Amino acid sequence: MSTTTDSIRGHHPILEMLDRALSRSRLPHALLFSGAAGIGKKRVALHLAQCLFCLQTPADELSCCRTCDSCKQMAAGTHPDLISIECPPDKNILPLSLIIGDDDHRGREGVCYEMSLRPMVGDRRIAIIDDADKMNAESANALLKTLEEPSANYLMILIASELDAILPTIRSRCQLIRFNRLTQEDVAALLIDQQLVESEDQAIEIARLSAGSLNIASQLLDENLQSLRGNITRLLSRHPFQPQAFSESVIQAIDDVGGNTAAQRKTALWVIKFCADFYHQSLQCAAAYQAAPAADNVESFVAGLPGETEDRIETIGNLLSRMLQTEEQINQNVTLPLCIESLSQDLREIQTK
Repeated sequence: MSTTTDSIRGHHPILEMLDRALSRSRLPHALLFSGAAGIGKKRVALHLAQCLFCLQTPADELSCCRTCDSCKQMAAGTHPDLISIECPPDKNILPLSLIIGDDDHRGREGVCYEMSLRPMVGDRRIAIIDDADKMNAESANALLKTLEEPSANYLMILIASELDAILPTIRSRCQLIRFNRLTQEDVAALLIDQQLVESEDQAIEIARLSAGSLNIASQLLDENLQSLRGNITRLLSRHPFQPQAFSESVIQAIDDVGGNTAAQRKTALWVIKFCADFYHQSLQCAAAYQAAPAADNVESFVAGLPGETEDRIETIGNLLSRMLQTEEQINQNVTLPLCIESLSQDLREIQTK
C-alpha cells in the first residue's frame, strides 16, 4: 500500500510531529498508535514505514519518492523488511503464534524472531502490530523482551483501538501517539477519493453516521444496512407510531443474521444508531438548527408531534434518552426481543404524553 502525506486526511499534526522527530534523529524504537477503529492509524504507520524504506529521499524527512524499488515493494505489500500482523477476522485474541511462532516453531517464527534478523534491503526492519489491544498477557509478555532490547534502526509500531487493554509494561516502552476521529468532511472526502460512493450527497449522508471512522462508513455502504436504515426511518416517521410493526420489523432483522449472538447484537446496535440519528435530525429540525433543509420524513415527524415547539423538543429529547438506555441494555447482553418490545412500547408512550 503506497501512501502520500496528501492522501492522509485528519492527522497532519501527527505527521508533522513524526517529521520533526526524523529531522532531529529522535524517532523512538517503538510507537503506540491509539484511537478509534477505522480512522487511519495503520495508514499513517504504513506511510512512515515507506518513508523510512525509500531509497531516494533523505532519512531525516517524512517523504517518499513512490518510484524506487522499496516504494514499489511497499505499494505491492511485498517489502521484505516490513513485518505486519493483525488479529484474524475469526479470532478475538491476537494469536501467540504471530508473536513467537507456533508450538513446532517457537522462537523461530513470529514477529519477535523476524525482528531479530538482519535487514534484507537497506539498513532497517519495521514491524506493524495491528490490533495490539487484542494481545493477551502471554502474548504481551512475549513481545516485551523485544521491546526491552531494541536493535538500532529497528522500529516497532503497535496499533490499538482500546488503549486500556494494553498492558502498562508495554505502554511504558512505547511512545504513545493519540489519533483523533476524522471530521465528517474528511470521511466524505475519503469516500469520494476512494470512489466508494455514487455521489457527493451520499458521501455526506454516510459521513454523518460514521462517527469519524472510515471503517464504519464503509460498513454503512452495505445494501442490507441501507435497506434496514430506510425501513427503520419509515417506521419511526409514522403518526401514530405503531409499536408492534416496529418491534416485529426489528426482531425480524435481528433474526435474519442467523444464530450468531454477536452478529445479532451488532444488528440491534445498528438499529439503535439509526433511530438515534433520526431523532437527532428531528431535534435539529424542531429547534430550527439544521444547516441544510431536513428530509421530508423528518419534517413530517416533527410536525405530527403534539404541543408547541418546546414540547416537541422535550419529546424528542426523551426519545433520544430512551435510545441511549437501550444501547446500554444491549451492551449488557439483555434478551434482545424483550428489549426491543419494551423499547417499542416506550416510544409510543413518550410520543403520546
